[in-house]
Amino acid sequence: MRTRGDGRVFRRGARWWVQFNAHGQQHREPARIFDNALGLTRPAKTEGEAVRALRARRREVDGGRFLGPQVERLTVAELLDALEMHQENKGIRSLAKTRSHLKAVRTFFGTWRALEVTTASVEEYQRQRRALGRAPATINRELESLRRAFSYASKLTPPLFPRHLVPTISALPVDNVRTGYFDAAEVAALLANVPHADLRDFIEWGFRTGMRKGEIAKLEWSMLDRSGPTWVLNLPGSITKNGRGRALGLQGEVRTIIERRLRARRFDCPLIFHRTSKGRAGAPILAFDRTWRNALRAAKLPPSRIFHDLRRSAVRNLIRAGVDPSVAMKISGHRTRSMLDRYNIVGESETAAALALADAYLSAQPKARNIEEGQFGDSRAAVGAEVLAGQRGLAEAGGNRTHRSGVQPGAGRL
Repeated sequence: MRTRGDGRVFRRGARWWVQFNAHGQQHREPARIFDNALGLTRPAKTEGEAVRALRARRREVDGGRFLGPQVERLTVAELLDALEMHQENKGIRSLAKTRSHLKAVRTFFGTWRALEVTTASVEEYQRQRRALGRAPATINRELESLRRAFSYASKLTPPLFPRHLVPTISALPVDNVRTGYFDAAEVAALLANVPHADLRDFIEWGFRTGMRKGEIAKLEWSMLDRSGPTWVLNLPGSITKNGRGRALGLQGEVRTIIERRLRARRFDCPLIFHRTSKGRAGAPILAFDRTWRNALRAAKLPPSRIFHDLRRSAVRNLIRAGVDPSVAMKISGHRTRSMLDRYNIVGESETAAALALADAYLSAQPKARNIEEGQFGDSRAAVGAEVLAGQRGLAEAGGNRTHRSGVQPGAGRL
């Protein structure tokens, strides 16, 4: 028996189809059933199997588990495409990095249905990427983009993917927090082995200001204000990582660097820092990895040092010099105090100096205990004797009252 609203099965050509209503909409789709022998779903071959498929769909609708063919057919590649289009429309500057991180994700998950992605499959992805020698931090960035794609799809109106089915994607533990920094002597040795004056100014500017490499490469003369006694460099939010502009007053060595750049200024190039690359003057300073490695080797510095260590060094120097942390954040461009504290690296010499200060403090304290008569233990004994004497006096007073009245005192009156 079939009542109105249960749906129906019908045949179209060689295939059986089911028709049913869900959430006020009519749905028609090929009838499919799960085959235990094959371990997967297959098209229904008979009317009875089509009825079984219809009943399974009705149970999903009645139990609130029906997702719809659109969600069930949605692939991971379509989710990633939606995320990239969203970031492109928003003008997010990290889109190129997102696309780079998603290359491996597309290779592994691209043809998968989104519903097939589970925590177990994500862990298998992590295992295979680790087997290829990829660092945990790299794998985390790749999966962070996948997590962002699922999250974005679930927040659309209407949702492209159900929020309650977004898989849990856990990050791998990472223990590669960089703690490298340069001191003044090391930077001097490094600069002495950089053959190009333009690159030397670029590197020293990073050490003095703590600005990011990408920010320095985008500085233009239009951002420099020389109208007052203190020159001011105004960084617009369009070139900063956090999108917030800031102003940097120029004094001391940083002004000396700018004065050198003025003498090297090219009117056909708007950039403050530029170089001659492949015979072309006025080229932007982008990558100089080979020159950097050669300079480190010649200066006998650790090969693991990177340009970003100059940023950590600048923050450390500002704090050690007594600069207020809020001012240091304005110079370096840090948005939160927690990140500034993370960059404020404490070295071995500073911990050794702190322990030396503690030794000096302890050495100034007296070596022998100065215990006067009646102090500490003696005073405690004296106080105890006074308490006993007081209790004895109360007891005697109570005995006298009992002797006079012939009645024992009430409880708690002593």
